[in-house]
Amino acid sequence: MPQDFIAAIDIGGTKTAVAIASTGGRIIARDAFPTNPARHPDDALSETLDVLGNLTDKEQVRLKAVGIGCAGPLDLERGVVETPPNLPLWRSFPLRSLVESKLGIPVTLDNDANAAALGEHLYGAGRGLSDLVYLTISTGIGGGIIADHKLVHRWGEAGHVTVQPNGAPCRCGARGCMEALCSGTAIARRAQEQLSAGRPSMLNELVLDARQVTARTVEVAAQAGDQVAAEVWQDTVRLLAIGIGSIMALLCPQAVILGGGVAAGAGEFLLQPLREELAARVHILSMKRVQILKAGLGADSSLYGALALAARALQSNDHK
Repeated sequence: MPQDFIAAIDIGGTKTAVAIASTGGRIIARDAFPTNPARHPDDALSETLDVLGNLTDKEQVRLKAVGIGCAGPLDLERGVVETPPNLPLWRSFPLRSLVESKLGIPVTLDNDANAAALGEHLYGAGRGLSDLVYLTISTGIGGGIIADHKLVHRWGEAGHVTVQPNGAPCRCGARGCMEALCSGTAIARRAQEQLSAGRPSMLNELVLDARQVTARTVEVAAQAGDQVAAEVWQDTVRLLAIGIGSIMALLCPQAVILGGGVAAGAGEFLLQPLREELAARVHILSMKRVQILKAGLGADSSLYGALALAARALQSNDHK
């Protein structure tokens, strides 16, 4: 009897990744390309499915189900991408039904941060834990919750917890959101503002133009002792601790797992001061009971979560 294969699609604000795997999650082929926020979603989806089609042709496999993790917010019942701040043209986009109609197989859609939480719980740093919060710190900030070993739906967007009243405007329409101040995009913007104000910094030596500064550039300069970069980094840690501390006080998880490009690149340079800041701020529960962990799957948390979603879609279809 031929083996069933499943596929994962991970659509983020910076990168879109696809993979083919066994139903147990063993990836046999994968590819990725930059996400262009200015591109119409129809064109972006067409390219994504072309890439997936090339992989299936090369591997000569037949897909039985697809899981998709996509930047939210989403209408999960209808399978619609609603108003993601980092994908401004993706408005009321019927992603699930379009993929189902084009591929003719079951499709499960979820928020990319939810998918990442599921991926880390099943395959990554959260294995063995019953309750955890996953936060991705990348182009934006998103989050997912596992409670009693189950993915929790119908909770808000973690990146839009307020960490600084009357702070920087956020693409969601509010001000002072964690995403607006602590995402990779926000870290770079705050450093660029310091350079535009004329402050001397080694950041000017690392890039040809201040607009080329990224969160990674800030991290490198901060580790080297640059004052401007260190101030931006320390402020990011403080603001993250305000947001994460609020989430922890409400949910009391066994662990907070940090993923996404910023956390993956910085590692303990971010996590250790964050643990210290949280210990100084959070007193409603013992920090000895809450682990602050780096994602075990790196940039692939959401991709593995999407594979888990595909496996569930296949099982659900088999039981019909």
